Amino acid sequence: MWWGAKSRSRSRSRRASNATRSTSAELRTNAQNVLSMIHEYRPKNTSLAYEPKQGEFREFCQEKLLLFLVEDVANRPLKTKSPKVDSDMPPEKTRLAWPSIRSHITAITGLYRTQKARGMNVHPLPREDNVREYLKTLQRRNAQQDKGNYADKARDTPLDGYTEEEFERICGELWTRGGASPEYYLRTLVDLLLGHYMLARGGDRRAAEPLDLFTFEFTGEGPTCCMPLILM
Repeated sequence: MWWGAKSRSRSRSRRASNATRSTSAELRTNAQNVLSMIHEYRPKNTSLAYEPKQGEFREFCQEKLLLFLVEDVANRPLKTKSPKVDSDMPPEKTRLAWPSIRSHITAITGLYRTQKARGMNVHPLPREDNVREYLKTLQRRNAQQDKGNYADKARDTPLDGYTEEEFERICGELWTRGGASPEYYLRTLVDLLLGHYMLARGGDRRAAEPLDLFTFEFTGEGPTCCMPLILM
């Protein structure tokens, strides 16, 4: 009797172990399928931005993220000279600003999550506290440099744009030329108006379709009819 009970116990243990392995395999397969779907529907510009940075990090894969940022990214000169940089400054003396370094961190973190989902990486998340503090330090350093150089804070922002008269002239020109080539001029006009009045991101505007736009009347908003345009 004792041997029979022991045999049944071992049989139950094997079945439980097999069920656990089967469940784990099913979960890994599901995670990989979801990951494949995420990559398939990821915006093309995101993939184009991530892949070069992830490739650089793979070459540096024996080291940590913080070391990679300090030695290979933070002191890297600009590939193309920014309009914010003084024309007298040699290209080799320029440095990446903190948003560019943050994009490297985001790309590498995305690579880590991909490897984690595929069971290829068992290490903790590379975006540790030191990396966050280092990025904040770079942000403060850039702000201090801009202040010391009396940089125009409105440059390359929505405030550094066009006057109302210039905006009206641009819209008029696009509308006038729309008859000859509507797929270019009218599309550009709609994109310009959506960006100007809705402050919508370029990627959201270009991917918008007529079904994503709708309007309805706001009551009690004054003597004139109020019909806001809403982009879903």
